[in-house]
Amino acid sequence: MAAAKVRFHWKYIEVLGGIVTLFATLAILPGCPYFLLFAYGPCDLSSFAGQMGFVVAVAGAVLIIVGEVGRRKKPAPKSPMASS
Repeated sequence: MAAAKVRFHWKYIEVLGGIVTLFATLAILPGCPYFLLFAYGPCDLSSFAGQMGFVVAVAGAVLIIVGEVGRRKKPAPKSPMASS
């Protein structure tokens, strides 16, 4: 009985990162009302929700970057000497 090969799709990690970042942005908005439009201005992330939103947004961005790197990474070509 042959074991089934499971292929991991990196796009799932990217989609998860996007969803996590979206919900984290919603948590940041009460402290930074102009965050989506200008990404600057008076921001008060001293609340627990603001701090957690920022941490989760960074984690979501890291998931997106990891998914992109994993998707673009190609296996090393086989050398002709290894086949002989």
